[in-house]
Amino acid sequence: MEKIDRSKIIQLIHIAKSQIGLSDEDYRAVLESTAKKASCSEMTLFELNEVLKAMKKLGFKVKKLETREEEIGWDASKAQMDYIKGMWELVARDKSDRALYKLIKRITGADHPRFMTAKDFQKVIIALRKMMADVGLNPDRKEA
Repeated sequence: MEKIDRSKIIQLIHIAKSQIGLSDEDYRAVLESTAKKASCSEMTLFELNEVLKAMKKLGFKVKKLETREEEIGWDASKAQMDYIKGMWELVARDKSDRALYKLIKRITGADHPRFMTAKDFQKVIIALRKMMADVGLNPDRKEA
């Protein structure tokens, strides 16, 4: 299961407030009745999740996040990911996806490639091209 941090839950709660059309007074009432606190910043992760559940009961619908493929185009991101995996296979000691995802996280901050932007793909590609050059491989040469 993907770990969601506090800021993402707070962001969802604020989106819910807008989507449902709650006034500030009604919003504060939901927070008070659910977590006995007046602000999300004072809440624990558990309390934030309880507030989010309450928002869902009030009609908030969580829209499935588009994984930014619309931003760069599915074909482009798939082709770029294939390119990244190909370079990774050539330069990595640990060729597992897990190790690649750790590299991606270190370079971009994205927990998974599906959360990468076009700029993130470029950063990873540049880093892998440099790694290839460092081990004496030409990143521009097609291997058989």
